[in-house]
Amino acid sequence: MLPITLQTYKTYERSFSEYVEQGDISSAVRVARSMLKIVDSQLPTEKNESYIEFLKKERTRLNEFIANSTIGVNAIHSQSIQEEDQIKATDWFSAEPPKLSLKDVAGLDSVKDEILVNVFAPLSPKYSQIYHKYRKDMGLQLLLYGPPGTGKTHIVKCIAGQLGCKIAVVQIKDVMDKYVGQGAKIISEVFEQAKNYDKCIIFFDEIDAIAASRDDDESRHTKEQLTTLLTNMDGFTAATKPNQIRIIIAATNRPWALDSAVKRGGRFDTQIYIPLPDLKARERLVEMALGKDMNDKNRLDIPCDNDVTVNWVAELLDGYAGADIKSICRQASNKPLRREINSLSKDGIIKPDCIRRSDFLDVHSKYINSITDDILFRFDAYSLNMEYEEYMLKAKDLLMKRLNSGENLQKHEINFLKNWK
Repeated sequence: MLPITLQTYKTYERSFSEYVEQGDISSAVRVARSMLKIVDSQLPTEKNESYIEFLKKERTRLNEFIANSTIGVNAIHSQSIQEEDQIKATDWFSAEPPKLSLKDVAGLDSVKDEILVNVFAPLSPKYSQIYHKYRKDMGLQLLLYGPPGTGKTHIVKCIAGQLGCKIAVVQIKDVMDKYVGQGAKIISEVFEQAKNYDKCIIFFDEIDAIAASRDDDESRHTKEQLTTLLTNMDGFTAATKPNQIRIIIAATNRPWALDSAVKRGGRFDTQIYIPLPDLKARERLVEMALGKDMNDKNRLDIPCDNDVTVNWVAELLDGYAGADIKSICRQASNKPLRREINSLSKDGIIKPDCIRRSDFLDVHSKYINSITDDILFRFDAYSLNMEYEEYMLKAKDLLMKRLNSGENLQKHEINFLKNWK
């Protein structure tokens, strides 16, 4: 059991008071029970007389609140037991580490460099002397952020595979339950299960849904979940024995929406931007979607015209996320498939066909890209620690300065300057 500080208790106290003010007695009781656990864990070891007196008064206050609540303590207790049994039946961790490594991440060399410095270096004897020369903390709590569909989950699995870690992938739907309080129980259970493994990674996908700013009214029902998450994070990654690896990774498409407490030092203060796939990564995605001819690195297994090459398709799909690239390739391959089926249906024979450039160009012209220039500019603004509106007012000058210095601009930045003119 991790040591629990007075600061953590006060965080619970704020949530408890807010639930009482809002009339959400069910949630208030659940938080009160969590606060009681803190009091009971502190009392036996506490030596400060004034603090002992405070804890005793708190225990009396909280027990009286629970006993006097109008929702029926027995009903809540019974429901809590049922929910606890349901949660504990879930084994959150994979049976084995993923059979992947960072070699399975195509392109994105800058991302790999960040992961090397922030994950592998502090854990490897090869780099430990250099690492500890400049850093004393391990920093194994990462926030991956970037546009949707850029492969953040795949990257986490590759990290787990290379380190030999079992991984718990916690999707947001797993904690956004209709029963208030169940999400917090799930988060606690994931961390509790993690204690059974010497090498493990906990991955929270779409963390912004449970860790949005607590100043936001929409976050009212997720405050207990966020408090539980922060409490369990504190001290979790500190190794207690040799060769132990415990890492927490979160991913979000909306980093600007996160509560500041999530990003402060000692939590997700190491942030890595996962951009749209570069050319090398797009080529690999095309190969995966259409098959690769091992006899020719620029040819595909699925029948294609001679001018439909891996590089040509990858260049065409600049500015698209991995999920969109796969979808466009699938739609393009459906066109010759449909032509051959129609030929067999009408004439009784199969007329061999293939994917043509016109097939890709037709799909490309009609496909609605899930990644807009506006989305990418929001990430640009976040990387500069600027509000989106402020950044857009300065965008032209900033981009022209970079262009004049010889720096290569991204596609959305080039589009912006073209439209400006």
